[in-house]
Amino acid sequence: MGRTIRRSGSRRPSVLGTPEIALAIAAIAVGAFAWLPSGAGLPRPEADLTDSVLPPATPYIQHIVVVVLENEELTSVWAHGPFERYLAATYGNATGYYSVCHPSAPNYIALFAAVANQCGTDSWNNYTNKSINVELDNAHLSWGQYAENLPSTACSNPAGATAGLFATRHVPALFFSDVLKSQSYCNAHVLSSNAYNSSVANGTLRNYSFYTPNLCDDGHNGCGRNTTNAQMTAQADIWLKHWLGPILNHTGKYSSSAERAEINHTAFFVTWDEGTASNAGFAVPGITGGDNYQWCAQNGEAGDAVCGGHIYTAVISPYSRHTTFAGNDSPYGLVRTVEWLFHLNHLGNPGGFDNQTGFPVMKSLFHFSSNS
Repeated sequence: MGRTIRRSGSRRPSVLGTPEIALAIAAIAVGAFAWLPSGAGLPRPEADLTDSVLPPATPYIQHIVVVVLENEELTSVWAHGPFERYLAATYGNATGYYSVCHPSAPNYIALFAAVANQCGTDSWNNYTNKSINVELDNAHLSWGQYAENLPSTACSNPAGATAGLFATRHVPALFFSDVLKSQSYCNAHVLSSNAYNSSVANGTLRNYSFYTPNLCDDGHNGCGRNTTNAQMTAQADIWLKHWLGPILNHTGKYSSSAERAEINHTAFFVTWDEGTASNAGFAVPGITGGDNYQWCAQNGEAGDAVCGGHIYTAVISPYSRHTTFAGNDSPYGLVRTVEWLFHLNHLGNPGGFDNQTGFPVMKSLFHFSSNS
């Protein structure tokens, strides 16, 4: 069960804007998004709630869920992802977010440890870098890495676990010795998607969750006769609508007061691992080392380029309605934002990318200046 984060003696956050009922649709938003298809799974008004605003809480965000989709530029998501367009326009939209490099694995690793380690390869490796689970454990916060189609051999044989719709390269917890240090520890934290679904429904969501869809649901594979980039982008968007919509709407198995109270204090980070392009225009002054810099330089990029593509990233929470982060950022900045929300120490991995001014905390995506 996730622990409610409390800090004795901490003063209340400075609230920059009062959030409305969790995930309600304002009339103006309905008009603005009339082009969305009927039944798009959008969060609906919660007329049965007695309060017009969320009850005060310290901290406001007590649960974080990171979910990653696959291999499309922001322009493709914007063109073929109506649910994600809605989420970005209604909640927090990071407009200048870039992936670290190509291919998939280093971007997932960067989201979990603020270091890419292996630009240019998806091969499995067992790294001794500190990953975010260590900081969560030290802060006595619960965490889980959840994956669809997770095989029983994931913890015992991550290098050989890729099969069917499951890919180890999309499950970053399996790349770190801090997670693989014992079978019991790994099995307690690397779990199936069913375990995640049950935790949300029961109101026992862990403080930090990293959710990995399978290769159909994340849009990596063309499934159901989808073959083009446009179709696979839409495929992932439809999955996201059916996965996230019921949670936000508190419908079906998620229709409970415990789930409602939990989601009222949850932030969902929805992002993509990489795009199809390189973006030499994103230069980070003062960062002149690290494997992503070297890899980008060797593949035709100049300067301190983050060259994995311009990608969609949104934050969905009751405290992120109509917010924008307009600066440049990357998975390193997303790790910094998690650290900021949970008051975690920086990881201290080579390059210190979660402690660089070029990869800032995305504070403007939230209606408070401190989550403590």
